[in-house]
Amino acid sequence: MHNNVRSRVRVGDKYSEEFSVEVGVHQGSVLSPLLFIIVLEALSLQFRTGCPWELLYADDLVIIANTKQELLDKVQVWKEGMEEKGLRVNMGKTKCMISGLQLDRLQKTGKHPCAVCLAGTGSNSIYCGKCACWVHKKCSGIKGPLRNDPSYICLRCAGAARPVDGRPVKEVTVGEHKLEVVSEFCYLGDMLSSGGDCELAATVRCRTAWGKFRELLPILTNKHLPLVSRGRVYSTCVRSVMLHGSETWAASSKTLNRLRRNDRAMIRWICRVRPQDDVSSDCLLEKLGIKDIDAVLRANRMRWLGHVERSTGWIARVREHKIMRQKAPGRPKLTWDELVKRDRVSLGMEGMDPKDRQAWRGRLRSQLGSQAAPSAED
Repeated sequence: MHNNVRSRVRVGDKYSEEFSVEVGVHQGSVLSPLLFIIVLEALSLQFRTGCPWELLYADDLVIIANTKQELLDKVQVWKEGMEEKGLRVNMGKTKCMISGLQLDRLQKTGKHPCAVCLAGTGSNSIYCGKCACWVHKKCSGIKGPLRNDPSYICLRCAGAARPVDGRPVKEVTVGEHKLEVVSEFCYLGDMLSSGGDCELAATVRCRTAWGKFRELLPILTNKHLPLVSRGRVYSTCVRSVMLHGSETWAASSKTLNRLRRNDRAMIRWICRVRPQDDVSSDCLLEKLGIKDIDAVLRANRMRWLGHVERSTGWIARVREHKIMRQKAPGRPKLTWDELVKRDRVSLGMEGMDPKDRQAWRGRLRSQLGSQAAPSAED
């Protein structure tokens, strides 16, 4: 099927002349992805290191290293190895990310972004007379209660705040090519941030979910459909988009509040309930026949924990890998392992063996019902 392949290009209702396909696999064939993976596996066998330092998904490659020079050396090895086999690495699409404490780029959110952290401010903030911006209490550097002070100057204006763009360099050089150093990158639908948290990923997933929600508005707001049916459509087509990849997040309370706000706003829109109406979210969830988003997140994490515990691959072994990192000031952030331990206690599953799949999944269904978002393991 890959000998003497010929194709045509369709433009409107017209077709071009036939031409021979002499490079690559046959487009549109279900066998092509398997053949491509087999060939790439064999070609990279001589110079690849393997997981967890190299993640190869179809033609996408992620290379991980402890230092910048080690990373550049690995990229050069892959580039030369592929070129020796007749393939080419697209250096124009190749990006570099340097991860670490405060190495991300701050994003403006809210109507009145904080002058220091750029997140939206609320009532507990103080006004900076120099830059004409509001500042959070935690970012103000003031101990004790905030008071109106016309002479107050924020840490940003005083030059004591962290830079807005924390990237140490803007580009790196590999041979004759210059690679852009980015602060965020989308890989397999999940947004990775150089700062290391999942807040940016949650923001992007909420934005994507709102796009899908607006596409389905004629169905979700149709008065002729029962609320339970609309709830199923919302849980399957919108909420699953919002929670894509969330089973691996070590979500903070800030991230959870963001997901909860967006989820409840959509639910109230479906039920045609205004924010000022005295109707609880629990009542709306019951009408739609779906679970609270916190319960869905917990169920997804427990399903993924069972999958990880039963695996013998790197998704299980990577939890034991030691990561070199700089300790941040204050209380350490909650890790994923600590989060799932709390989930097991709250669900009464701390004494159960995740390797017993039937008992593990059965307990989840009995605890949380069958309304949790579908997962890849299902």
